[in-house]
Formats: sequence, structure tokens, C-alpha cells
Amino acid sequence: METFKRLRNNQVATFFNVQHEGTVVRGTCAAKSGLPIMHTTSQSAMLVFALSCLTIQGCGPSLEEVRSYEAEEGDLLVRNGNTRIELTQTFKPGEPNGLFDGGVAVITQGEPNRRAEINAVCSMPDLPNWPQYDNIYGRWLETDEQPGEKGGDTDWQLLSFFDGKHMDKGGEKAPDWAKRLSENLCRKGDFQDK
Repeated sequence: METFKRLRNNQVATFFNVQHEGTVVRGTCAAKSGLPIMHTTSQSAMLVFALSCLTIQGCGPSLEEVRSYEAEEGDLLVRNGNTRIELTQTFKPGEPNGLFDGGVAVITQGEPNRRAEINAVCSMPDLPNWPQYDNIYGRWLETDEQPGEKGGDTDWQLLSFFDGKHMDKGGEKAPDWAKRLSENLCRKGDFQDK
């Protein structure tokens, strides 16, 4: 969206393009002050259509889990009951291969939102010199803290063995959503490459 100031009579014009399901809607708004006034009836209809599409499609939280390697900040990585895990900092691959480091928001109905720094080490079954489990661990972040500012400390850890067993490690039990997030980061379960 672009805004051009002081056209005629001190008006401000806003030109916009909105794309919805492959259709681009274009329009222009202009106003002296207060709410925008549309130039023509067809542009008014386009604006109403565009705003309706955005309200229906773009303003609510995503209902579909997004694969971590395709996710952008704000995307839903995991849904577990009434808890949503949304990406806040893109997971960066590290060294050795299979290590991921990023940040998430934990949003649960009726509870305060929390943020966590998450690390995952992904392995493969029967790979020589690699563990026979995926390892995800996390640390709860303070109010203004960003993921990656402090290294080494963890609050919880979950090992997901390839035989289906799970083991909690660390100072507290891993959250219920940790297994599903590990599957997303390590491309296992429903998140396997097709």
C-alpha cells in the first residue's frame, strides 16, 4: 500500500492492491481528513470486497500447521488441544547438520502467553555414530529477552526414541506440545517429506 500526500485540496490518496486466491483487487481512496472517501462506486465495491476477504481469510489465526522449513514469523507450527505454538524467530540450521535453533510463542486459552527458545537435534534411524532419538529442548524466555541471547541453559528436554518411547530430561517435564514440535522440526510423523 502506498500513500501520496497533498493531491488537490489537501487530500491524501492511498492506492492499494490486494491479492486473494489469485485475484488482484485494485483501488484508490482519498480523504481530506477523517475516514477515507472513495472516488467511484466500483472502487467502493472493490474495497468492500478486499476488506471482506482480508477479514475472513487474513485476520484470524491460521488453522493449519505449517512445516517449520516453510514457516514465517507468526505461522502456526503446532496445535495441541487448545494450545497454539507460533513461530516468533525462524529456526536456523546449525552445526552439526540436524541442529535447529529458534523461538516460539505458546498461546493457550485462558492462560498468559509465554515465549520459549527452542533447540532441536534431529537424527536418523540406524545412522552410524548418531543417537537413536530426536532431541528437543527449551528455555522459557523473560519478558524482553530474545531467543539466542543466553546459550546452554534449558528448562526442559524431551528425547523421542525411534522405537516410540519418550524420555523427559531436564529440570521440568517437557510441555505436551514438545513431541509434535520435534516432529515438525525433524520432518517426522505427519510432517515427513512427500
